[in-house]
Amino acid sequence: DNKMVDMQLSNNKLVDRGTKMIMARSGLSYDEAQKLLLEKTSVRNALDFINMNET
Repeated sequence: DNKMVDMQLSNNKLVDRGTKMIMARSGLSYDEAQKLLLEKTSVRNALDFINMNET
């Protein structure tokens, strides 16, 4: 599962891609996933946050 979880969110295309990666792993809606991504600044940080709150 070789995803680019540490990519820089430098344009809308990458934000969209990261949002969809979070959606696929979390079950969040597009808007929820995008909000979390922008708050946490990377896919890895967002997924770590989700994983910490699931346990």
